[in-house]
Amino acid sequence: MTRITARAVKVGLVVSVAAGIIALTSSGGHVLLLDIYLLCMGGVLLLALVRTTRAQAPPARGSQFDRALAAMRRRPPDSGEPALARELELSTYNAFHLHARLRPVLRDIAAHRLRLRYGVELDREAARARELVGAQAWELVRPERPPPEDRLAKGPDAEELGAVVDQLEAI
Repeated sequence: MTRITARAVKVGLVVSVAAGIIALTSSGGHVLLLDIYLLCMGGVLLLALVRTTRAQAPPARGSQFDRALAAMRRRPPDSGEPALARELELSTYNAFHLHARLRPVLRDIAAHRLRLRYGVELDREAARARELVGAQAWELVRPERPPPEDRLAKGPDAEELGAVVDQLEAI
């Protein structure tokens, strides 16, 4: 006898004993009791059949939706290109990308180097930071730099960004 069958028999016996006790102790409502008893026994039988079918079925491989969801959660394969190099390249195509994506990274780099080497806070001591950071780099990392008016404008070319990176490395 399988575990599923044993559990179904145990629950069926408990339901039968409970129905028998209620039938013997009550004076009326035997039709309602019979309906409830048959409903409970049908539920036990149906649950046993579902569990047996599930146990005999081959293991599920997942739906197409589950496979697509798992594929979306996986990280894309690493192209070997550093993330900063990609941000630099994309910033040459779009001025807003430069402002929204690359500028915060460059600001963090400049702030860290200024704090570590000179004890200067980029936002609090802007005059001193401007002296230490090169002119081209300062234009990108300065605290009050507004976003570009034309978001679709072309960004600076690779040589200009290279000069900015060189100035930040020199800090």
